[in-house]
Amino acid sequence: MTAIELKEFWHAVPFVPFSIVLPSGEKVPVPHPDFLTVSPSGRIARVWKKGDRTVSIDVFLITAVETARPMSRSKRR
Repeated sequence: MTAIELKEFWHAVPFVPFSIVLPSGEKVPVPHPDFLTVSPSGRIARVWKKGDRTVSIDVFLITAVETARPMSRSKRR
């Protein structure tokens, strides 16, 4: 994946929460755009987690990005 592809998810309007999938199969959730930063070179992404912890990810090693399923709307009668 490239930083440009990642930014398409990051800057989507409206924003849809997504998870970054790593080669190990681990999924790193991005619940809000403020929880993600990308280095100026576009090589490293950092995702903020609870307790001010972060996960640094080599963008080129991202295997997929999965969006959260939108909540279904019930039909009004």
